[in-house]
Amino acid sequence: MNKLFVKLKNALFIIVILLFASPLKAQSYNLPPHPELGKCYERCFDYEKRLEWKEVDCEKIKLKNNQKKTKEELIKLEQEKIKMKKYQEKLKKLGYKVDITGKLDDKTIIAHHKYLRKKKKEEKRKQRKKKKRS
Repeated sequence: MNKLFVKLKNALFIIVILLFASPLKAQSYNLPPHPELGKCYERCFDYEKRLEWKEVDCEKIKLKNNQKKTKEELIKLEQEKIKMKKYQEKLKKLGYKVDITGKLDDKTIIAHHKYLRKKKKEEKRKQRKKKKRS
């Protein structure tokens, strides 16, 4: 009876640890890191930089969302979607876990950040090799 109690206690302990540890790994990129109440933010994606958030005027956002898009704006949005799909395909070919949707999602952002880190490390290695040769 005592051994059974110890096994149950250990199993319960492991379950509790797994339940509390799993949310720590999850991170959402749908909100800025430290948003302030009453302020509006916009996600800024650049293919050569990490994802950034910038503060924007809330009234401009409301007006922008309510207006119909012009033909030029629709064409630009479609071109950006195609460019994002190509970038996602590139990341997928490099072995990153990405869904090819043409939209900026959490998987794409995580893969993008990993890719930038890898690229930065490679650049540092090249610089060190150049210094050693000099």
